[in-house]
Amino acid sequence: MGANNNMLQYYKGLTERMLSEIRTVSGEINHAGEKGRNNEAVIRRFLSRHLPEKYTVSTGKVVSATGQLSQQVDVIIHDRWHTPGLKLAEEWSIVPVESVRAVVSVKTTLDRGALRESMENISSVRRLPRDAALWEASGIAPTNKLLRPRGLIFGFNSAWSADDGLRTAFVELLDEVNDSLRPNAVCALEQVLFVRRPYTTNLLAYRDYPLLHFFLFLVKTMDRFPAYRVDIAKYFTEQYDQAGDGDDGTGKS
Repeated sequence: MGANNNMLQYYKGLTERMLSEIRTVSGEINHAGEKGRNNEAVIRRFLSRHLPEKYTVSTGKVVSATGQLSQQVDVIIHDRWHTPGLKLAEEWSIVPVESVRAVVSVKTTLDRGALRESMENISSVRRLPRDAALWEASGIAPTNKLLRPRGLIFGFNSAWSADDGLRTAFVELLDEVNDSLRPNAVCALEQVLFVRRPYTTNLLAYRDYPLLHFFLFLVKTMDRFPAYRVDIAKYFTEQYDQAGDGDDGTGKS
């Protein structure tokens, strides 16, 4: 890999600290739900610290202008430079789908059940209509010109001792999902990052420093999104563009 040694050592250290925290928490907390929430928070903290400042990292649900909601999403990465949030809180948010660049489903251990559940979760976001996107110059952005939010699965551990087991299960489950709704990648922190080639179930494998590859792939795939803004008024019934700003050009309001 072309990265310098200091960078590789940094991500190796991050991986070791994440796994250490997960194991410590697993030993101290008996409730599976609490363990899961802690593990999700570990990934959100990592992404919040390392992603470009234009991105906000939240958890909650994604909504369309037509009122359709996704399932509960562990990690929502959305653009806050151009789009307001509808409801943002530390523990739970509602985010317009047009502003969402990626979602991550986080699992403590990846097995077939966890993979299937993650794919259903990601599909619930990727199928939402994106009717409130506007090109800056030409107005309404046609849906077929917009990228769907990227979908990634992240697991701290794998049920399979070798990554071939994860590959086989992931590919078999991909066949159950429409291509437009499939996740783009799956990462087992201790083993591998698999990236799906577009429009196929063929996978590229990155076995050295999976956390670094997960992060770099995430950033690269989000950077492919075209520049547009969100017509947030479409999420409401009021016609603000007809109300004006109170200035009729005479200097009187």
